[in-house]
Amino acid sequence: MDILLIVNPSSGGAGGDARDSVRERLASRGRVSVLEPSEEGFDADVTKAAEAAGLVAVAGGDGTFSRAVNALRPQLEDIVLALLPTGTGNDFARSLELPRDPLEAAEIAVSGVERSIDVGRALGGGVEKLFVNACIGGFPVAMDEAVDPGTKSRLGPLAFWAAGAKVAADLPRTTVTMNGVAVTECVAVGVGNGRTSGGGIAVWPRAALDDGLLDGCAMAAPNAAAAAKLAVKVKGGTHNDLDGVATTRAAKVVIESDPAIEINVDGELVGLTTPASFEIAGRARIMCPG
Repeated sequence: MDILLIVNPSSGGAGGDARDSVRERLASRGRVSVLEPSEEGFDADVTKAAEAAGLVAVAGGDGTFSRAVNALRPQLEDIVLALLPTGTGNDFARSLELPRDPLEAAEIAVSGVERSIDVGRALGGGVEKLFVNACIGGFPVAMDEAVDPGTKSRLGPLAFWAAGAKVAADLPRTTVTMNGVAVTECVAVGVGNGRTSGGGIAVWPRAALDDGLLDGCAMAAPNAAAAAKLAVKVKGGTHNDLDGVATTRAAKVVIESDPAIEINVDGELVGLTTPASFEIAGRARIMCPG
């Protein structure tokens, strides 16, 4: 089998020694070629390099994997994918229950179980992108970025309460409509194929990668106290019972907002703005733990 290893050199765990070890482990299953795609020519580089590949392994984070899936759109039915998580958040790897160590993930790439998962499509603001994990804008991502590591070690879950109150003052509130349900004073809205976003925040705790459905969540927080409470709840995935939180599960989710907001795609800002629609676009095959 021909194996393509796509490496994002800017990811923390994709250094030379780790890359050599991963390549050696993948070579037990076939002939391995390594590609470091350029930023400007990413899609063309990946599409061309994957022409003869039966397995495409991506060493990077959610964003790199998502870009590879988009580049491989015409070939998705003909190849098997593998993720070797070397990013910061690695939320998609969490939903796949992959180990964080790239070499351990490479072992799964060659000896794990092939699984068929849903692939989503996001459309809005003249942008169309496939996604595998989630599309979200607002509070959870900002909260995670605001958590100070020292405070987290001292306070535990209370660190997210503090971070929630901190970011609440700066977050714009919007009126969001998600599949016809209006949420005022909304600080975050998004759609999940996977369960988490922002480095492990369980925004969609009941989401499944292979159920043919997307989970939507819109969260309101009219003031700092409400945002602090939301921060603790959403970190633990127990926010669905809060007043001001709306959820949906459907094959298609439409999000509108006033004013318009930008929503990331698998953690990357690509110009996707509301009104936006999210739907199941197809399936992909990926190696997972047995």
